[in-house]
Amino acid sequence: MSTLKNFATVKVSKSIWALFGILIGIFLLTSFIDPYFFSIPAVGVTFALAAPLGLLAAGQTICMLTGGIDLSLAMIAAGAAFIVSVKSESGTFTALLWGAFFCILVGSINGLAVGLFGMNPLIMTLGMNAVLIGVFTVGVTTFLKGSSSMPEILVTASNATFLFDPLSWPLVIWAVIGGLLLFVLNKTGLGRLIYAIGDNAQAARLAGVKVWQVQWATYVICALLGGIGGVIIGGQSGAVAISLANPFLLPSVAAVVIGGTSIMGGIGNYTGTILGTLILTVLSYLLATINSSEAVKQMIYGAIILVLAWTYSKISQNS
Repeated sequence: MSTLKNFATVKVSKSIWALFGILIGIFLLTSFIDPYFFSIPAVGVTFALAAPLGLLAAGQTICMLTGGIDLSLAMIAAGAAFIVSVKSESGTFTALLWGAFFCILVGSINGLAVGLFGMNPLIMTLGMNAVLIGVFTVGVTTFLKGSSSMPEILVTASNATFLFDPLSWPLVIWAVIGGLLLFVLNKTGLGRLIYAIGDNAQAARLAGVKVWQVQWATYVICALLGGIGGVIIGGQSGAVAISLANPFLLPSVAAVVIGGTSIMGGIGNYTGTILGTLILTVLSYLLATINSSEAVKQMIYGAIILVLAWTYSKISQNS
């Protein structure tokens, strides 16, 4: 058992170093094409833009570690930002509480449907995504009618430098939450249960684990992470719309699979997702530098997911 654990540790370490090498390579290539990218302000902007993607990818990471996925995450992020903007007249703190309540509600529905009623995560969250699109499309002109601008304090926090470049408030928020997530996954009972369920949910259930409770908690945490990311995205853009976080859905999944988390569950870590997030952010800058369209970016993200999903499937079959 100890030999197997040592082998897994060595394998993870090698993959992390490989991802770090890829990140450095893309960074140097981008700096060669656009020398400004090598400057400290540009690095700061890159980190700030990577932060909301890193938070959405954090949610996808814990879902995928249990063998699930959340395809409603982009609408959860947009919905949380939208609710915060609409409720901002009642005060920023109250607006944030409403946004958190929305995330907990949607995350609970997803988690209970997957964990308690055994629905397929892909189908459930895809259906929830469609429901949320309908709710907010109708709500914009009725019960959610109000301001589409984010509170000034959140706009400032989402764009302001923290102490000095390249540190920014979004980066600090991401670092704090990311560090907490790493601690939960690696050092707590919840983290061990998440890995156990992803590895073999039936065996975990027979061992006495309340699988549905862990899955419920997973989707609630995922929704809250998405909501925080959505508020930062809204703050960086200054205004919100139903399609606010749509461009982040595919990258949030791609960052996870690039980081080495298996779509089958039970294998992976958030450290790899962080590197995957930075790789995609720098790649996005590179594509923008050579005037590639958003459609080309989405094609690349989709291709990455398909190739890595096929690879993990083959590895799983061989095992």
